[in-house]
Amino acid sequence: MAEKMRSSKIGNFFFKIRSFTPIPFIFALLYFAEPAWHALAIGVPFIVVGELLRIWAVGYAGASTRARTLGAARDLVTTGPYGYVRNPLYLGNFLLSLGICLVANVYWLVAILVVGYFFQYLPIITLEEAYLLESCGSVYQTYREQVPRFIPQFHSYPDASPHDFSFARAIKSEKRTLTAIICVVGLIFTRQVIDIL
Repeated sequence: MAEKMRSSKIGNFFFKIRSFTPIPFIFALLYFAEPAWHALAIGVPFIVVGELLRIWAVGYAGASTRARTLGAARDLVTTGPYGYVRNPLYLGNFLLSLGICLVANVYWLVAILVVGYFFQYLPIITLEEAYLLESCGSVYQTYREQVPRFIPQFHSYPDASPHDFSFARAIKSEKRTLTAIICVVGLIFTRQVIDIL
């Protein structure tokens, strides 16, 4: 019981600060960046796929994905990307971060990304799963048994929820992320121009 409470506290802590934890990582990327055009070609596809996955996910789940507390989401979403993987937003985050590392040409930071990603997101996911199991019961249990956590499956979950996709809702929710991507990639290549001059 004590172990479960401690795990819940850790999950809650990371859930509340998850928007801020990338900041030290971004500073490290900018400091150690050695941008090159070949690195841009390697990294950008990961960034694009990661962001498209996020747009697809928030188009169904809505802006509540940015909430600081559990329970703000629109019911259990099992359609769209959620029919293939339970955590499309977190997978999108990983692909985005990986792409930024590759664009910055700082490959050793990829190892730190992988460790930090699982260190932060596993407690959050455990907390969210416990909440969904408690609030949705057997509906979520069945979904959890048939849809993988991180690695998407090839077939969609058969019992798709009736949630609709809204591109406007997705873009409204993703404005901050899109702005951050443009700023970080821009700063990486601004540094390259400064180094050349």
